[in-house]
Amino acid sequence: MSTEVAIRVQNISKCYQIYDTPRDRLKQFILPRLRRMAGKLPKQYFDEFWALKDISFEIQKGETVGIIGRNGSGKSTLLQLICGTLNPTSGAVQTNGRIAALLELGSGFNPEFTGRENVNMNAALLGLGQDEIDARFDDIAAFADIGNFIEQPVKTYSSGMLVRLAFAVNIISEPDIMIVDEALAVGDMNFQAKCMTALTRIQESGSTILFVSHDVGAVKSLCSRGVHLEHGIVKAIGKASDVAEQYIRTMREEMNSEIRRFSRVSSGFEMEHKKIEEEKVQSLEIGSAVLKRSDEFDKRVAAFRYGSGGARITYVELLNMRNEPIQLVEFNQQLKIRIHVESSSELSISVNFNILDEKKMNLTGCGFTQVEHEFLTTEIGGQYLVEYTLRLPLQEGNYSLRTQITSPVVRGETAEFVDVIEDAVIFQMERWQNARIWSKIHLFPEMKLRHLISNA
Repeated sequence: MSTEVAIRVQNISKCYQIYDTPRDRLKQFILPRLRRMAGKLPKQYFDEFWALKDISFEIQKGETVGIIGRNGSGKSTLLQLICGTLNPTSGAVQTNGRIAALLELGSGFNPEFTGRENVNMNAALLGLGQDEIDARFDDIAAFADIGNFIEQPVKTYSSGMLVRLAFAVNIISEPDIMIVDEALAVGDMNFQAKCMTALTRIQESGSTILFVSHDVGAVKSLCSRGVHLEHGIVKAIGKASDVAEQYIRTMREEMNSEIRRFSRVSSGFEMEHKKIEEEKVQSLEIGSAVLKRSDEFDKRVAAFRYGSGGARITYVELLNMRNEPIQLVEFNQQLKIRIHVESSSELSISVNFNILDEKKMNLTGCGFTQVEHEFLTTEIGGQYLVEYTLRLPLQEGNYSLRTQITSPVVRGETAEFVDVIEDAVIFQMERWQNARIWSKIHLFPEMKLRHLISNA
């Protein structure tokens, strides 16, 4: 294996034997052998469950790769195979470097040992000598921040304390390969923030990180590449932001399918919005504007478009205050986002937008609820124009505009995705001439400076 490759997974498959009863397990152990001895074909007393099927990929040294997928997709099984705690049914895994793995809560800890004793044991298993362990123990204890419980048996620890100590040992050991499986979800927000900072430092040191999480935002911000697992197979592998967006799309489409099995909104909710339909439509009309359509626009966005249908976005515009299309935006420039909508059914909808950075992190957005506007009840063949006006005090760089039509299921909580368009508009922000912006968004804070006179 090349020295530049940290992890190589080659045609890995993992099959589990599922038995209906313990008796079937005993039959499988004895009877097939007897049938072979008698010259008969053996009978199978179990069902096969393939947790993984023919998985292959490589991770280069220094890469951070996120693995996403629903529960039961094979993520944890894959990590256990990479760590060597499970053997594959077929295929091979090769790793290059010392691995520190945070797989299951409390895994590798002896519940009867104290926190200190478990630190010594786990650090030794990771390849640290006793002198190194002693030198780093205070840092481990400080990172875990569990106080005097470090001297108590870990069987007395809460789940949060367990993961704190385990993560501290793995981080301070400075591994070549760090593997984390959803463990950060157990900690409180302060510990999660500390862990993210620590993982970023490990990245900067050149270590390889394999990161499993349902937090798509964390995968986008932390990882360079992503792997989407679905029913034990690789559904997508590539740039982390692209893979994460595909995963989100899959989840939303499935949510739409589930929603269609039930009533979208109560009849009372529908009647409430029908009563004020005329008022809402009138407020959405802007001058003598007409609905815009574009075959070029439809073709460009077709690959990343999805939704349950009933209403669709026909065109999206990014305009300056003179109604001129723009792609280069000045810092804090006031502009308009126009979204043209056509409906083919009666729906209660909100037309929304989000602004995303180059990693597809959602920076800001707006819908009808955020501007305290009632939902729009569409009519068959209805045409509507939604215009948002805002300023963009964003850091220089490339950004994209996501537009979507949603229909409320539980108001303020869940919605059906009627039409979603990724990258409806791509634009570039210019640098602010006054000063360099080091964060994504500048909020123009006010400052006071006082020269204090000492009484001494």
